[in-house]
Amino acid sequence: MPDRWNLFYSYSHTDAQLRDELATFLAPLRHQGRIVEWYDRKIEPGLRWENAINDKLLSADLILLLVSANFLASDYCFGVEMETAMQRMQNRDARVVPILLKPCLWKESRFSELQLLPRDAKPVTSWSSHEDAFADVANEISAITKDPPLASRKPAVRDSEQATTAALTLVRDQIIAYARLYERIRQQMPASVERTEKMEEVFQRMKALANAAFPLLSDFVGSQSPGEKLAAVSILECFGSPKYLGFLVGLIGSEKPFVGYHSARAIEFAVSATEPRYYPQLGQAIDDAIGALEAAIPGFDSDRKTVLTRARTTLKEAMETVTLPAQPPGP
Repeated sequence: MPDRWNLFYSYSHTDAQLRDELATFLAPLRHQGRIVEWYDRKIEPGLRWENAINDKLLSADLILLLVSANFLASDYCFGVEMETAMQRMQNRDARVVPILLKPCLWKESRFSELQLLPRDAKPVTSWSSHEDAFADVANEISAITKDPPLASRKPAVRDSEQATTAALTLVRDQIIAYARLYERIRQQMPASVERTEKMEEVFQRMKALANAAFPLLSDFVGSQSPGEKLAAVSILECFGSPKYLGFLVGLIGSEKPFVGYHSARAIEFAVSATEPRYYPQLGQAIDDAIGALEAAIPGFDSDRKTVLTRARTTLKEAMETVTLPAQPPGP
C-alpha cells in the first residue's frame, strides 16, 4: 500500500457545503488509509487557529484549493494559504490542485498555470449534476494518491544542519506570505479602522513566528519590501537589539503610521530588554525618533509620540536605579 497523503482543504467558509460534498466522494480513499484529511473545522478547542492551520499547511502532502469568488476575495485563503501552498509546490514538498467550484476570475490568479479540476475548467456548480463533477474530481485525486507523497520520495535528511535550513525556509515562506498580504491590504483598502484591524491581525501572525524567524532578521531589515520591513519590526518587538535601533528610528521618520507605531513599540520593548550598558544609546535613539517624528509631522502628537515619550520615562527611571560604567577619558 502506498504511503498515505496528508490532505489540506483551503476553502472559503461560504463554500463549506461543497467542501463536504467533495469529502464524501473522497471517503473511499480515507477508508483505505490513502488520505488523511484536515480542514479548519477540526481545530481543537483552546488551540490558536492560525498556529493550527499553519502547522497542517506546512505538513500537508496534497493541498486542495477550492476555488470560487469567495475564495479569491479572502485575504487569508488567497493570500497566506495559497502563497504558502505555491511555495511548497515550487520546493517540491507538496502537490497543489485547484478545484474550480464556481465561476470566478481564476485566470487572474497565480495558480492559473496549474491544471484545474474538473479538467475542462468547467465549475462544479455549472455541471448538470454535482455528483458527476465530484466523481470526476475524486477519480483524479485517486490517481494522484496511488503514488507515494513527494516528501517520501526525497532522500532522508540525516544532517541536522540541513533539517534546520529546511525548517527556516518554511518559516521564511510563511513570513513572506504575510508580508505580501499586508502590502495588499495597505494598497487595496482605503484608510479606515477596518484596514488598521486587518493589518494588525497580519502583524500579530508575523509576531507569533518571531522566535523561529529571528535568524532572518538581518535579511528583512535590508529588504526594500514594506511587508518584510514590518516583519523585521515584529521580530524586534520580541527581541531588543541595540544593533537595529537606527533601523527603527528611520522607519518612524519615513514610514506610514502603522509601521511607525510598531517601530516605536519595538523601541519601547528594547528599554526593558536591553542591558544597562546600552541605556545611553537607547536614550539617544528615543530622542532621535521623537525628533524625526516631529520633523515629519510638525505639531502632531500621535500614538507614536505617546509610545516614545512613555519609553523615555521608563528609561529614565531605569537609569536612576543602575550605575553605568564610566566612559574612558578622551584624548
